[in-house]
Amino acid sequence: MAIKKNGFIPSCAPEELKKVLKAVASEWGGMIKDMEEFHVVPLKGALTNEVFQINWPTKHGDLHQKVLVRVYGEGVEVFFNRDDEIRTFECMSMHGQGPRLLGRFPDGRIEEFIHARHSLRPTSVTLKYLPL
Repeated sequence: MAIKKNGFIPSCAPEELKKVLKAVASEWGGMIKDMEEFHVVPLKGALTNEVFQINWPTKHGDLHQKVLVRVYGEGVEVFFNRDDEIRTFECMSMHGQGPRLLGRFPDGRIEEFIHARHSLRPTSVTLKYLPL
């Protein structure tokens, strides 16, 4: 697949993925002339999927637009129904719960990138958050 800088995105439908990524980037003000302009960073932590942070240049020339590309894992249908999972994610996204769904392709989806926060630690919880 042509989308490559630090990594690559495996997909059984790379043309569909490229089409959706270009549409999302142009909707967000990106100036994508070539697929090589996408900067791909593989992420860790997903249990059944492969996830990637995608950055691209904007009209101002900096790399600050980002999305998360999720490529669905294989064989997980034994544990849950993928169609139900997608419908649940779409519903939650439409109601502002979690990341926004920005696009779909046959074996994955594109989501709003949410910057991770540090894990909640006992020392970071104050009495105002605890029920008395």
